[in-house]
Amino acid sequence: MCCSGSQPAVDEVAIIGAGPVGLTLAILLAQRGRKATVYEKRTELAGHSRAIGLHPPAQQILELAGVGPQAQECGVPIRRGIGVSAGRIIGIMDFAVIGGGYPYVLSLPQQVTETLLRERLAELAPGTLVSGAEFTGLRSQSPDGVEFTAGGTSHRARWLVAADGVNSSVRRSLAVPFGGRALPDAYLMGDFPDTTQLTHTAALFLHPAGIVESFPLPGSLRRWVLRVDGQSSGSSAADVVDALCQRVGFVLDAASCTMHSRFATANRQVASMVHGRVVLLGDAAHQISPIGGQGLSLGFADALELAGRLASNASLAGFSETRLQAARKAGSRAQLNMMLGRPLPWWLASGRDALISRLAASQRLHDGAARSFTMTPRGGPGSS
Repeated sequence: MCCSGSQPAVDEVAIIGAGPVGLTLAILLAQRGRKATVYEKRTELAGHSRAIGLHPPAQQILELAGVGPQAQECGVPIRRGIGVSAGRIIGIMDFAVIGGGYPYVLSLPQQVTETLLRERLAELAPGTLVSGAEFTGLRSQSPDGVEFTAGGTSHRARWLVAADGVNSSVRRSLAVPFGGRALPDAYLMGDFPDTTQLTHTAALFLHPAGIVESFPLPGSLRRWVLRVDGQSSGSSAADVVDALCQRVGFVLDAASCTMHSRFATANRQVASMVHGRVVLLGDAAHQISPIGGQGLSLGFADALELAGRLASNASLAGFSETRLQAARKAGSRAQLNMMLGRPLPWWLASGRDALISRLAASQRLHDGAARSFTMTPRGGPGSS
């Protein structure tokens, strides 16, 4: 006797998490004729800017996903960066040397990126996104697929992809260790109206108390990121303003702050991104420091690689090794960036500043640093 009504329908690919990485994967699969369902516990988009940096490889992937022109229209291209110490510019980095179609980092708040991707997914595959459907457990797994619970309902899928972030519920349900360590660096962050003359230039202010980073945002705003003592507890807009004034002399109005937060840093990753029919993607698989803004670009590259393999029914052999190696490289770059911005005694700080000046003065070293900072190796998107 037929009992088909007792079994849930089978998703070709079930994606947990409708952040930028999960949405991008769903779009890339839809473009290749493969249907995915995206399960998202939120019912509304987060209201603050969060990640803002889209490196050239990420911009190329957004172009492939069909939202490139919209992202360019909404974002701010950062074409150069300066290093400042004791009120003096000690180095200039010009991203034009990387060439290609995107010789810059695009500053675009994450909620805008997510909005563009949601609109594109709705255009390509209406009904793909299921909101208010929190993943609550992996029920079973076989060589043919998985059964899981989301939104209080049992679902089945040939592949389950976790794109649900650093605190991944899917990873926890698999009991997969997230190896690595917390790092000693902590930061305050705030977005304010831009009262500087820096326009579209990124600036790194090296100070004995710790680095101050500054990036332009759309809407004539500017993000400020300040390294702080890990033991300090302040995280308000006023704390950002006070520290900023003490270190670089800019006076901002705390009441004008549109977003502020405090974040710690860590470097962690799983031993494998593939566990039977479950694949961990983006921050669910590898966490690096936000300093340098590489995490989102890494996740996009994960999605591009996985979409190609799933759409062509190719083996996932080598997928995990390739993507985790890219994450390790990015994590090392992020740790170097943090190390350069840590508090130093004056005699070490002088040596650091001299080293940065020499690096900027050497065309070969400058070009290599520009490629490293923008995640743009000669091999193309996702090869970093």
